[in-house]
Amino acid sequence: MKKNKANKILNKYIFRGIFIGLAFTLFTILFTVNSYVFIDLKIAFNELFNFFPGLWFVILAPLLLGLGGYYVAKSFVKVITKQEKSIHVEAKRNSLVFQFIESLRQGDLEASIPIDDEKDQLGKSLHRLRDYLVKNRKEEELRRIDEEQRNWVTEGLAQFGEILRGSNNNLEELSYNIINYLVTYLKINQGGFFLLNNINEEASKTFEMTACVAYDRKKFADKSINWGEGLIGRCALEKQTIYMTDVPDDYITITSGLGESTPCSILIVPLKVNDEIHGVIELASFKDFQSFEIGFVEKIAESIASTISTVKINIQTADLLRETQMQAEKMSQQEEELRQNLEEMQATQEESDRREIEMKGILEAIDHSAISCEFETDGTLISVNHIFLKTFQYNPEEIEGQNIRIFFFKDDLPELDSILADLKNGHNFKGRVRRRNKLGEELYLLTTYTPVIDNQGEIVKILSLENDITEQVKMEEELKRAKEELGMLLEEARNEVKEQFKEMEAVKIRNEKTLEGALDAIITTNKDGILEFFNAAAEKLWGYERSEVIGKNLSMLFSKDSAKSDEFLSAYLTIGAKKIIGERKEVPIKNKYGDEIPVLILLSEAEYGEDHSYTAFIQNVEVELF
Repeated sequence: MKKNKANKILNKYIFRGIFIGLAFTLFTILFTVNSYVFIDLKIAFNELFNFFPGLWFVILAPLLLGLGGYYVAKSFVKVITKQEKSIHVEAKRNSLVFQFIESLRQGDLEASIPIDDEKDQLGKSLHRLRDYLVKNRKEEELRRIDEEQRNWVTEGLAQFGEILRGSNNNLEELSYNIINYLVTYLKINQGGFFLLNNINEEASKTFEMTACVAYDRKKFADKSINWGEGLIGRCALEKQTIYMTDVPDDYITITSGLGESTPCSILIVPLKVNDEIHGVIELASFKDFQSFEIGFVEKIAESIASTISTVKINIQTADLLRETQMQAEKMSQQEEELRQNLEEMQATQEESDRREIEMKGILEAIDHSAISCEFETDGTLISVNHIFLKTFQYNPEEIEGQNIRIFFFKDDLPELDSILADLKNGHNFKGRVRRRNKLGEELYLLTTYTPVIDNQGEIVKILSLENDITEQVKMEEELKRAKEELGMLLEEARNEVKEQFKEMEAVKIRNEKTLEGALDAIITTNKDGILEFFNAAAEKLWGYERSEVIGKNLSMLFSKDSAKSDEFLSAYLTIGAKKIIGERKEVPIKNKYGDEIPVLILLSEAEYGEDHSYTAFIQNVEVELF
């Protein structure tokens, strides 16, 4: 606040105070002088102060009110001054805020505004606004970079797909095209392609360098690395990407016309599909690899591994086809041998049945010459016939009153007691029992014991009818031994046949599973063009379920127009025509929905005697990378 303005306010309030005081003093004096007390007392004016001492306060009122006006004005001046200072500070603050906001509007996110104290909410809010704008700018920049990286990866994958489709029949050519493309697209300095051989034993597995770019040819032309050896072997063993930025000086060098130098970073990526390693890619660069570049190489590695797996499967499939043909011929020979063995076994079985029939006839003849006797329930003999006496070589008087126990061996008496107990209960007995004659010789009798019951239901006696089957038992034992020997021979023959069938079935199942798991579509037809095999890849390619095509004619998988115009399809679909075997052809197929799809097809032939079958290996031209 300006000083003149403050003085004006002070003077104004002082003069007002003095004026009010003078007015008050004058009014009081006039009122006092005119009062009846002053008139009645008739005192002098100067004596009035002695009579009314309070008049001194009245006299001093102008001075006191002027002084009061001074202090009141001074308080107002202080308040006004403070308000003006506050307004000035606020105006300056608003100017700073305007400048700060203008800086933010122009994109200067480094600008700042001072914060007076903890209660300065506006300053804090403006700083938060600036931080938010900075954060948005960073996020926008990150999104832009991320979009550029995605476009870079997408474009690279598309170009790489063309490379895979263009040269997938020669592994060495494919290896060079892949590594040359990676080195060029990543703008790096050096790269190598290592392919795993097909040896099953882990100790014998090695990685062969099939292609390289910018390597020292003299040093690495025939480079070979054992399984688990070095960083290449470790990468394959752990099935994980290896990225190094601290490269040893003697690990690898990059050579140019100006000299040699150690790379700053090494990237080693395994070529794996379905957790199976097919090779390794090694890349070296003077700059660090970005994370999106590493991810790009890993995606490409999956596509490379899938393509290599497909090529290997095609080679294995061809080998399996040749093996299947050889196995078919061998199975044909074994089937003939089995047929002869079965005929011999059948003749042996017929001979055994004939001998069994003869034995039954013997038993029936023996039944006609029965040994008969009667005895009581405790086994005491009542009567016997002459065949009984003759069989046991006894005279009638020798067995009179005897018990049938004398015709049993001591070991068989418990069995006899059990039979007698059942007979007492009215049960019949029929079976073969062992007896002994007078000389103690062993006899075998086919025995029937029948209780004879009177009208009162009491058992009167036991009737025994028996046939001597001693010779039959001996023959049965001989026959049993012969059957056991024959059974052993038959069992050996059956086991041999089972093993042969198991071997043939295992070969068949192994071949079918191998073909079933192939990535390429595989179909098999007989000489009449009827579909007999249709794997999962074929179902995916055509859109048909296996049950919809098995037993149907091959022509349903191709359009009629293509069959007429294409020489390969015309020969393939025509019964009896000479097929084009062993040559890969690009032809269109017709899927379940009527769409025509271009494919590569390779036809092979298998011959089994007079029968023929044709197997087609079909690969979709449009390879899916991811």
